[in-house]
Amino acid sequence: MTGAWAFDCEYSSTDSLLQRLNTLGWKWVQGDSHWYGDYLACSPFEGVRIRICDFPGKSGESYIYESDVRCRPECKTPMTEIDEAYRKMLARIPAVNVREIEWFD
Repeated sequence: MTGAWAFDCEYSSTDSLLQRLNTLGWKWVQGDSHWYGDYLACSPFEGVRIRICDFPGKSGESYIYESDVRCRPECKTPMTEIDEAYRKMLARIPAVNVREIEWFD
């Protein structure tokens, strides 16, 4: 099961977004992908991985990020609970214009 979200926020770099996210309770790490460039990832629930990719984009004074949620078979947490927790965390960044997007691979 997967879901994908885009959002805008004031953080212009993956490094600054990482610092903010790590003050919110989940442990985030930074990675680098040949396909996606810099990204942030965490595993807030068993069998769940959330990844935020730094796709270049600007919306007014905000910066656009895209994220996906992936659940492995061992995940026992309902997707509705994962989505709710993730959206609450995004609100605390604060992220604006949070919207569902087409899943990316």
